[in-house]
Amino acid sequence: MFNRLQHTITGWPGGKPNADDTHRPERKVPEKKRVIIFSPHPDDDVISMGGTFDRLVSQGHEVHIAYQTSGNIAVSDQDALKYVEVGSDILGDNTPQNLEKLRKELLHVNPQKPAPRSICDLKGSIRKRESFGATRYIGIPDTQVHFMNLPFYETGTIAKNPISDADIEKTVALIETIKPHQIYAAGDLADPHGTHRVCLDIIFEALKILKPKAFMKDCWVWLYRGAWHEWEIHEIEMAVPMSPDQVLRKRKAIFYHQSQKDGVMFQGNDHREFWVRAEERNADTAEKYRAMGLSDYAAMEAFKRYFY
Repeated sequence: MFNRLQHTITGWPGGKPNADDTHRPERKVPEKKRVIIFSPHPDDDVISMGGTFDRLVSQGHEVHIAYQTSGNIAVSDQDALKYVEVGSDILGDNTPQNLEKLRKELLHVNPQKPAPRSICDLKGSIRKRESFGATRYIGIPDTQVHFMNLPFYETGTIAKNPISDADIEKTVALIETIKPHQIYAAGDLADPHGTHRVCLDIIFEALKILKPKAFMKDCWVWLYRGAWHEWEIHEIEMAVPMSPDQVLRKRKAIFYHQSQKDGVMFQGNDHREFWVRAEERNADTAEKYRAMGLSDYAAMEAFKRYFY
């Protein structure tokens, strides 16, 4: 059991080149992998696997980020109004009519009705630009950041539509275009509004369709957690350690998502900020490994492989 747990630990989540990979969680070939990190909302990537994300990039893999939903309902009207008013201040007398219309709509939002499309687009744009801040910080080219805006989410309310063929087709098309060697997806199913569950189900349906394709024989799927809860120690199949400096880099990447700081709209029963949750859970995982006599690390991100 000691050896089994020890073999889950790796600083090379994309596989270590020129190494014996008999007891490593990932293959050493191909040396440089194409990777898709699916993120249900535009911050789950850095909250749940920011350290691993950073390692994959620094170790030379071609990493793509796929934000499955816009996350627009999680931006408050006050935050959105702030951006509109900044734009108005800069433009002054040249403020376009549509910006002024947006401002008036935000001042008279009816929470009992779906948000107007214009407000949804504004809030989605805020989260998109925050995401670019984080991915650029980690070192991802903008061309490798994909905003999928899956249709099931775009209702303008908390209640979402059922999964449609369009959601699955978009996911199939992206995977088929990139032909990844690794897929990371959110297996964190305690999201109070169920978006993580729906996003994962869409990926599973896409994998069923793609399974016969030749490139899928070389594609491994890893499930992450962290925003809501963590894998139990016996479930972990890959544990990626982080140094104190890497923990701070992960924290800074999370901080780029400013609209989700200082008390987010949908936290569930855990009232800690997401960066605090992530750091404490990662530190707790590392402590569990240390308590069983394994190496001592500041923090660890954990993954479980999914066989499709």
